[in-house]
Amino acid sequence: MDISTEKLAEDMKKIVGEEYVFTDVFERVVYADTALPYDVGKEDLPDVVVQPADAKEISKILKYANEKKVPVTTYGSGTSLIFGTKPKHGGITLSTERLNYLKIDEDHQWFECGAGVKHGRLIKELGKLGYFFPIQTQAGSSIGGSVSVNTLGHLTDNVFARPVANILGLEVVLPTGEIIETGSKCLRRPAGLDLGRIFIGAEGILGIITKVRMILYPMPETADAVAFFKTTEEIGKAIVLMYKNKLPLPMDGEFVGEKACKVGYEAFQLDFPEGAMAITRSMGRNKEEALKNALTLVEFFKSVGATSSFILEDKEIREKAWAVRENAMHWGEEKGLKGFLAIEVNPVLPKLPEAIAELKNITEGRRDLIGETEAYLYGHVGSDSLHCLFVFPYDWSIKKMKQAVSEIWKLEKELQLKYGGVGGDWGWLPYRVPLFREIYGEVSYEILKKLKKLFDPNNILNRGNIEGEV
Repeated sequence: MDISTEKLAEDMKKIVGEEYVFTDVFERVVYADTALPYDVGKEDLPDVVVQPADAKEISKILKYANEKKVPVTTYGSGTSLIFGTKPKHGGITLSTERLNYLKIDEDHQWFECGAGVKHGRLIKELGKLGYFFPIQTQAGSSIGGSVSVNTLGHLTDNVFARPVANILGLEVVLPTGEIIETGSKCLRRPAGLDLGRIFIGAEGILGIITKVRMILYPMPETADAVAFFKTTEEIGKAIVLMYKNKLPLPMDGEFVGEKACKVGYEAFQLDFPEGAMAITRSMGRNKEEALKNALTLVEFFKSVGATSSFILEDKEIREKAWAVRENAMHWGEEKGLKGFLAIEVNPVLPKLPEAIAELKNITEGRRDLIGETEAYLYGHVGSDSLHCLFVFPYDWSIKKMKQAVSEIWKLEKELQLKYGGVGGDWGWLPYRVPLFREIYGEVSYEILKKLKKLFDPNNILNRGNIEGEV
């Protein structure tokens, strides 16, 4: 970086205004923190944090960054689990939180919003008008981040499809500062080449998405059901048969393993059967159709060995049942094991029960640091996505925690390769670069690097991510 931190901050104030530039160490820590189980180090901090108001200010920042050779790291809401928002080379952290414009156009049947708009707000505002937001990650997640990773969270891929299939257009600021528009404002997406598809899922290495336009989905009617099995493996077998039997797919199909269920039931005072839990959300054009689809699943679960299965009619019980699943990442804390790291494994469908069985007992008999952790199993089993949470005490040294994290990431890679998986929720960059290279080969990886060089000749934007730096 060919400029002092003081000069950098002063120049940023001229672009976005003094109140939207931060150099205080506490602010810099906030914008560098991640879901890793140890605190960020001094070397992980940005030199300055900026909050631009729109694409024009972002354009000025990126043109400046290219001139001065200053790295720029984008930051949406801080909920990322791929660590792409962690600065690897200092410089500027560019927050999109002021990009909070939202327009719902029922005449055109799309909504348009700034990249900083949070999912919770979209769900609420669209819901008021009877529409549904087909991305279901954390309420605090930003749409810019979700689109950059091309994730839809808990929903079944083959029901709603990925964001790339539902996005009509984007506004993007290129790493060199040019502002472009992609897509259309009619309900037909462009046939042939569509530059928007290059940026959706590119994880922020090719440009900064500043505005998103998506089609409106009418709000479906829903009905929730729950099923209990003696073992988690039985849930995997049931899901395989659910697809084979061509049953009406639920929009959400989640599961919680035995250990996480036990802690969750205690936390919410639920008198549920011992074992593992599957919870589904069926949908329909009306309440009767949704209920019919849910009842079909209830009878199916009973026929394949569920000890109990029923419709979640009671609102309080329904909310508590979903809370057992939604809080699965925190059950280690209930046992005093506060350091945690989750992995994601997406097995091919025939190997789903086998993968569940291995993850369920993943820490047993190991002599490495993983063997010293405690594992909790849960995930989006309806969309063939398994999460395993490894929890360990914070009293481990930072060195020991970093070693454990490295071992866990290596394990995730081995499991993905063994079971034919991909990064279904969190994307590829930066820590999954070795997995990408092994699955798709060096030619594919070289294509990504050439794209990066084409769009970002000075490697200004999110430097280190495509290189696999964590």
